Amino acid sequence: MNQALRDVGATVRIAPSACPHDCPSTCALDVEIIDRHTIGRIRGAEGNDYTSGVICAKVARYAERVHHKDRLLTPLRRKGSKGSGEFAPVSWDDALDITAEALLRAEARHGAQAVWPYYYAGTMGLVMRDGIHRLRHAKKYSGFHSTICVNPAYSGFAAGVGKIAGPDPREMAKSDLIVIWGTNPVSTQVNVMTHATRARKERGAKIAAVDVYMNGTMAQADLPVLVRPGTDGALACAVMHCLFRDGYADHDYLARYTDAPRELEEHLRGRGPAWASRITGCPVETIEAFARLVGETKRAYFRLGYGFSRSRNGAANMHAASCIAAVTGAWLQKAAAPSTTTTRSSTSTRA
Repeated sequence: MNQALRDVGATVRIAPSACPHDCPSTCALDVEIIDRHTIGRIRGAEGNDYTSGVICAKVARYAERVHHKDRLLTPLRRKGSKGSGEFAPVSWDDALDITAEALLRAEARHGAQAVWPYYYAGTMGLVMRDGIHRLRHAKKYSGFHSTICVNPAYSGFAAGVGKIAGPDPREMAKSDLIVIWGTNPVSTQVNVMTHATRARKERGAKIAAVDVYMNGTMAQADLPVLVRPGTDGALACAVMHCLFRDGYADHDYLARYTDAPRELEEHLRGRGPAWASRITGCPVETIEAFARLVGETKRAYFRLGYGFSRSRNGAANMHAASCIAAVTGAWLQKAAAPSTTTTRSSTSTRA
């Protein structure tokens, strides 16, 4: 670590790190080290061309949380009745003993599977989160799929794409259309918006946003598409209906890389903009404009968030949205070289 530090003054040094938040960006960080116990300002790593010195506001102010006077630093054990708010501090050794003894009692009474490790990422990071499996395997505790958060999104995306993998997010800056669907990066992923707005500035790219309320990202979009919660799948079906109807579908790509293009086209035949408008509340004209923008702009990047999968239709919504890029053949195309012009191109970035 000391070799990686670089001086920025008499007492403050910069150390490389990575954001511990459960966020798809996994940003590289430059952290000010004031002394062995104190950090200062946090910035996005200058040497990483995804962060390029930029980081979101909540991580930029991490030192305020780490060193806040009200931060909980000592384990507390409830001493009053539940809900009373009465707690007494205990040592870390005592806290670990209390926890271990409770686990052993449950195991002795009901068997090892009575213990269910329920957790997810938060700010633990990958190593700390998955390290819990060591205890689970050693004790033969119950297991679960590690999350109740993203399973609908993952299953829907895998059904449409074949695996949980997407293009490099830096390709947004080289795209002619960025579709931001079910996520609000203006507030939660500033680097996504940095690359999207760079594409708009340097390439004349358009930004389309799909969401259930007029958030910051929708306000910045060239085309905001507002839908009722849980109806994104209907919108996606109508968009694909228009792509087939208006000759924007890449039939060669569909025949080569997808499994049921004719069945999909037939399935969508009766699911046009008027049908979707009644379900989504989105005007027919907006659906048509969105479909036309996707069809006419071959270098398109789809940023699909988790938000619109968190409903009873979540997996189907994600599946439908993930199929749009297959209909246009956007996955096949390479990202363009950066440009300072606004000329449109006939190739597309992968979705």
